[in-house]
Amino acid sequence: MVYILMSKLGRIKNKLRTYWYKKQFLHFGKGACILGKIFVLPPKNVSLGDFSFLNEGVYLNAREKITIGSYVHISPFCIINTGKLDYTKKFSERSHIAEPVIIEDGVWIGSGVIINPGVIIGKNSVVGSGAVVTKNIPPNSLAVGVPAKVVREI
Repeated sequence: MVYILMSKLGRIKNKLRTYWYKKQFLHFGKGACILGKIFVLPPKNVSLGDFSFLNEGVYLNAREKITIGSYVHISPFCIINTGKLDYTKKFSERSHIAEPVIIEDGVWIGSGVIINPGVIIGKNSVVGSGAVVTKNIPPNSLAVGVPAKVVREI
């Protein structure tokens, strides 16, 4: 009985959370869903495609636009970061800059993945758990490791 009640409460929380983010995001696609608590700064720079899912603990640092395509699954505790330090200048002149991140349709991001600024992850790709994506991932690829490298086409 307690499990059924907790399960119902969880579904209600997810629906309320999804409704709130629908109003906050730049675009919130049909059938998209937020499953658990996520952190988004600021939500106005995030676009989420149709039938895409963001799981518990996802952190979106959206200083610049984050575009997430349709049918994308982002597993728990992933970080998508658009801000970085301009290290090409002398220490006293360094400043923070931002570059957009694009995740195309049909991508699956495994748990704990970190996606760095300026990255494009191609259609139907998979990024394995714990990977750190520092460069673009071509479509239909499996990428794993730190830094993430394409290990095969899928």
